[in-house]
Amino acid sequence: MSKDRPPGSSPRSHDARPSGADRSCARVSDLLDDFLTRGDAAESGGSDPDDPSPASSPPGGDRSKIPLGADRSKISFGEDRSKISLGEIMDALGDRAFGALLLILSIPNVLPVPGLSTATGVPMILLGAQMAAGRHGPWLPRRMLAASFDRKAFLGVIRRARPWAERVERHLRPRLPAMAGPTAERLLGLAVVVLAVILSLPIVFGNQPPALAIALIALGLMESDGVFVSAGLVAGLLAIVIVAAVLLGLGQAAVAVAQQLIG
Repeated sequence: MSKDRPPGSSPRSHDARPSGADRSCARVSDLLDDFLTRGDAAESGGSDPDDPSPASSPPGGDRSKIPLGADRSKISFGEDRSKISLGEIMDALGDRAFGALLLILSIPNVLPVPGLSTATGVPMILLGAQMAAGRHGPWLPRRMLAASFDRKAFLGVIRRARPWAERVERHLRPRLPAMAGPTAERLLGLAVVVLAVILSLPIVFGNQPPALAIALIALGLMESDGVFVSAGLVAGLLAIVIVAAVLLGLGQAAVAVAQQLIG
């Protein structure tokens, strides 16, 4: 079962992460419930009761006095509440590490939501690289945090995933710790980079397999479940084979068309 971090700790500033990437969420469905609650509150103009920072600076306010978290919330919410940004997603996840963020970003590609593969895949490339480098928590550049998606579509797909999360979490438990520990996490980061690169490519039917593999790896990291991590790696290999076959087929078709045009 997951363990809570000390109050006030954050993976973005924490110097020592316990084994297993994500320890702050007791259940996957709880994570999704919390994320949806915060996302819906932002859409209706509410604020996060756990965050004392204002969602936006007051008119004429001194931005230099706004805490970092509040400043990012300003980027996230802005005036257009029909959009949800990466900054808002990270704020909504709070003190959760790589696993939770990878899961949230992969779900819209598993179900899927058209047009989000590149927008979510590129951040996952960076997150995977940070895992491989041994970084203690996720970080995204300011410009990437400002990238936004349609709020209803994004939250809608997370809501559709909620019943599936309840079924999956019944099978999640700490197993094969070597496959989900800090050392393995670096190697898993490399796998996430490869899968996220494939996910980002504009390939028809090529987004779901790598997204599913990343989601399985994320679930395994969140609950230190090496079985799910292993399943994610197997799914990742299958995703690479599927995408390679699709690319090969497209290449052969392009050659055939070119030959007909030339000949």
